[in-house]
Amino acid sequence: MTLLRRNYVQPMIVEQEETMGNWDCTKEDTWRDVMEWRARVWVNKLAVVSPQTEKQYTFGEFNLLVNQIANALLKLGAKKGDRVALIGPDLPEFLAVTMTCKAGIVPTPINWRLKADELTYVINDCGARIIFVGQQYADGVKAIQSRTPDVKHYVCLDGRRPDMPSFDEFIAGSSPDEPGVDVFPEDMLAIIYTSGTTALPKGVVKKNRDALAMMRLINGLGQIRHDDRILGLYPLFHAGLVHASFVSYMFTATQWILQRFDPEAVLQTIDRYKITNLMLVPTMLIRLMDHPTRPKYDLSSLRSIVYTGSPMPVEQMRRAMEIFGPVLYQGFGMTEGGGQMSLTTADHILALKDPSKQHLLKSVGKCLPGCEMRLVDDNDNDVKPGEIGEIVFRSRAMIDGYWNKPKESAELLRNGWLHTGDMGRLDEDGYLYIVDRKKDVIVSGAEKIPSKEVEDVIYQFPVAEVAVIGVPSKEWGEEVKAIVVPKEGVPTTPEAIIKFCNERLSGFKRPRSVEIWKELPKNPTGKILKRDIREKFWAGQEKRVS
Repeated sequence: MTLLRRNYVQPMIVEQEETMGNWDCTKEDTWRDVMEWRARVWVNKLAVVSPQTEKQYTFGEFNLLVNQIANALLKLGAKKGDRVALIGPDLPEFLAVTMTCKAGIVPTPINWRLKADELTYVINDCGARIIFVGQQYADGVKAIQSRTPDVKHYVCLDGRRPDMPSFDEFIAGSSPDEPGVDVFPEDMLAIIYTSGTTALPKGVVKKNRDALAMMRLINGLGQIRHDDRILGLYPLFHAGLVHASFVSYMFTATQWILQRFDPEAVLQTIDRYKITNLMLVPTMLIRLMDHPTRPKYDLSSLRSIVYTGSPMPVEQMRRAMEIFGPVLYQGFGMTEGGGQMSLTTADHILALKDPSKQHLLKSVGKCLPGCEMRLVDDNDNDVKPGEIGEIVFRSRAMIDGYWNKPKESAELLRNGWLHTGDMGRLDEDGYLYIVDRKKDVIVSGAEKIPSKEVEDVIYQFPVAEVAVIGVPSKEWGEEVKAIVVPKEGVPTTPEAIIKFCNERLSGFKRPRSVEIWKELPKNPTGKILKRDIREKFWAGQEKRVS
């Protein structure tokens, strides 16, 4: 595919004209503003690099590519506000489709790990009529075609198939000119599906207003610089799409994209391209440190390693700083816009140098500028200093709610504060420590897994009772464990239940272990006491999350 290169430096528009589609360049309130300014000012600066496909784009070229996709979608009948689903590997084309939000399109990336029933639900819930899908996942998507009747068009992101156009065929002949769709701060930018406390995924509605506020909040301390070379390892279906890839683009850093996380490929990329910033989850960092070929690569270009998604064991933090140097930076927040907290590089260094400050490594840091945080009880009253309470946030980065879920939205944003479901405490210096989760969610390798969803599957097996919990895991932070009481007279084995789950659940949701108990602890009303069950596996741990 050949893209036109053109100089985007044009006379500034002092006042917004009434004609539809004219861009008011006196503001930067939407993703359209962000992209058009970057294309004009940094037209020849490298924006996106894919070492595996050997494709690279400047900010000017990437804007032209996004325009071509947007114009092709509009020609196909897509309108402002329409959702376009994406299921595929991390590629520049995937990222470009998501940035058609500059034309009012609402990208909806979907976790490729989802099973058929889960995939069907998300596609139908978001109401997508067009799906961009990777070759590897196309058969699975087409297999549920009869169950997703609203979908009218399919495009293959990374190959050719007889039953759908390729990406290049889809944009062939499409204009690289600006689509000219008016986009406003209150318009949707994307829908990111995330698992919550119920069995069904929830669509987090990101508007231009809150998404851009979140990007500025995340980089409030200047972690990303104009001259950075960033390797973001969050999958593009993840909230990291907006919180990392869009942030890198907004602050005009050059970002490298790998199709899948592979430790060897990551180490090679850092060495070859002199990557300055890594963005990843703790599990990935641990795998990089453990990789046998790591010592042969030059990793000295790294000046920042941002880890998010789940806490990192203190001993692994110490090891990482010995290997990579004083470059660690922890971020804590939510897809919904909760946070952002940060444990800065300076905090990490202080904790290692000063024995009296080593406890800081167990915290998630302090609020970034532009964010408020409180600890509250069940009635949303502030808890006393030193007491444990639910962590709630307030900032301009908060979402307005979930897609098609008014009840859950109202609960999330109760009294004007975003309720995280995490329980925490503050020390005398204002550092936040997460000690438990109010919501019954397991976080394994930064993936949120509702225990109810796993329990519902196991209840389809002939069992009397089941409780699914998260237990400590050195590799994943937590892993899924099921405690099962068999039905009387029905032989049940852990192996049979695991096999049953493997056939019905995505890989990251499957129980890694099962125990058979005679009975589960209950309160006087008969409710299963998961707290008592967890205690057996978390005894001796300082936190009830790993």
